[in-house]
Amino acid sequence: MDLAALLTRHWGLHDAECTPLGGGMNSETWLVEHEGSTYVAKSVAPSAVADLVAGCEAATAIAEAGIVTGRPVPTREGRLVLADPGLTLLKHVAGRELTGDGDQEQRWIAATLAAVHAAGDPSPGPATASFAGDWLAPQLPGVGAHPWLGAAIEAVRAETDALTLTWSVLHSDPAPEAFIHDDDTGTTGLIDWTGARPGPVLYDVASAVMYLGGRESGAAFLDEYQRQGPLGSEELRHLDAFRRFREVVQGVYFAGRLATGDLTGGIDHAENEKGLSDARRRLGALGLSTG
Repeated sequence: MDLAALLTRHWGLHDAECTPLGGGMNSETWLVEHEGSTYVAKSVAPSAVADLVAGCEAATAIAEAGIVTGRPVPTREGRLVLADPGLTLLKHVAGRELTGDGDQEQRWIAATLAAVHAAGDPSPGPATASFAGDWLAPQLPGVGAHPWLGAAIEAVRAETDALTLTWSVLHSDPAPEAFIHDDDTGTTGLIDWTGARPGPVLYDVASAVMYLGGRESGAAFLDEYQRQGPLGSEELRHLDAFRRFREVVQGVYFAGRLATGDLTGGIDHAENEKGLSDARRRLGALGLSTG
């Protein structure tokens, strides 16, 4: 891919300076500097273009509510994504990646995620059975190689499918490093929207708790989210069910990477194995048998 030529042709950025940033788990990114402005170019595989488009649309909508999202810059033709080669240009978000260490960082994460969910028009959604069928299908690559994983899919679907909960726009992968805090302005943004979709808000909350190491280590996040977010205590009592749901999604994801030899994002085979093993271990700690 000739990135410089694409930036010139579709965004009018002549002679932009492009510096590779290294990919995320499923993408490749570059820092783009042009006439005093800074952007991030992001490219995904053809199979992920639809998710990239959905994410760009979500980031644009949430940004219009006043939240910093690293929103996409439309092309001269008004497109948010070039379908071929799966490329978007995003506004660069200044600041530092959060780690989730310490109560203050967790409060920033919670406040930002709560604001995202509030901006996405939270309202009663359909039954959870309609959510994430493409993420938790027994026929997905690698699932059959791990019998415990197929049983876990069945268990979490039985536990959550009938629930009718609050839905909003989900980020779907709110890891601490996706939250960018600007110490000069006190603003915290949320980037990396490729997996965004409508869904039960509890899924995002459970995802954040997973990345923070669990309820105890993520206590400050949970306290702040409960204070600012759209969920009442009656819904939050289902959090552990969605933590199990989230861990099974994690397990299916890494099982698929192992089955297909996916090493994108600089992740080697051993790290894919560890991702699957960690999901299985955490499921056991959450009371779901994976023996």
